[in-house]
Amino acid sequence: MTGAPPGASRENAAPDEDDKNRIYDTVTGPLWRTTVYEPVHGGWEFTNIAGARLLDDVAATFRVGPLTHVLELCSGTGAVARYLNQRTGCAVTGVELNAAQLACARRARAEAGPGMARVSFVEGDVTRWQPDRLYDLALVVDSLSLLSDPVAALRNARRALCSAGWLVFADTLAGPEMTAATQRRAWDLDGLRPLPGGSRSDDLFTAAGLADVHLVDATDTAVACFQTIADATTERAGELAAVVTAEELAEWRTATDFYLDAYRSGQLTYWHGLARRPRRATARQAA
Repeated sequence: MTGAPPGASRENAAPDEDDKNRIYDTVTGPLWRTTVYEPVHGGWEFTNIAGARLLDDVAATFRVGPLTHVLELCSGTGAVARYLNQRTGCAVTGVELNAAQLACARRARAEAGPGMARVSFVEGDVTRWQPDRLYDLALVVDSLSLLSDPVAALRNARRALCSAGWLVFADTLAGPEMTAATQRRAWDLDGLRPLPGGSRSDDLFTAAGLADVHLVDATDTAVACFQTIADATTERAGELAAVVTAEELAEWRTATDFYLDAYRSGQLTYWHGLARRPRRATARQAA
C-alpha cells in the first residue's frame, strides 16, 4: 500500500528500488478491488487518492474534449487514461515502465474495443522518455513521490507540453510534523519519498522550468480515502479471508492504519497542483 493510495508505478529503479517496484505488480488483486476500487472509486481501478473528482475538475477547468491531447506520466494500469477518454473523447498517451502494469493497461484497452482507439500506452522511464509530439495537457498523479529524480520527470513533462500548456499533479508531501521514523516507514512499505513541503515544493517545479505554480492542500481527501479503506477492510474481512492469507490482511491493516495516522497527524500531507510551461517567445518578441 502507498500514500497514493496503495501504489502507483515505479520508475528509474536502482537495485534496492527494484524490490519496491514489485509491490505494484499486485494492484489487480482482491485486496485492492475489495478495499480500494469498489468503496473508494466506485469500481474504477484508480491506484491513487485523487480519483475521479480530480479528473472531472481537470476536464472542466481545461475544457478537455476530442481535440485535446493529454500526456500521462506513470500511467500504471491505465485507468486514468481510460476514464478521461471515456468522459471527454480526448486522446491520451500514457508512459509507464512497470511491465506488469503496462501489460494490464494494454489488455484493458484492447478489451474495451474500438472506443479506446485514441488511448495508447508506451513503455518508458519518464525521466528519460522523449515525446514525438507536443501535448495540450500533462498529468502525473501520485507518482512523483515514487521517483528517485522527480525534477527530471517534470523537465520531460515541460518539454512535452505545447507553449503555455499545463501540468496537473497530485501527490504526497512531507507535513510539518514529519519524523524520520515516518519517512523511513513510508519508504519501507512502498518506496514512497514524500515530496518536500512548503515553499520547497514550488522549487521542484521551477527547477524543471515550469511557471505559475499553484498548490492546493487536499489532505482531507487522503484522510477520507484511508478511512474508507480501513472501514472496508473491517467490514469485508470475512470476504477477504477467503481470497487472501491472514498475514496479507494483517499487513494491509497495518499499512492502512499507518497512512491514516500520518495524514491525520500532519506528518504527511496531500496536495493538488498546477504548473505551466512558459509561453515561447516569437521571433519578433525575441528581437
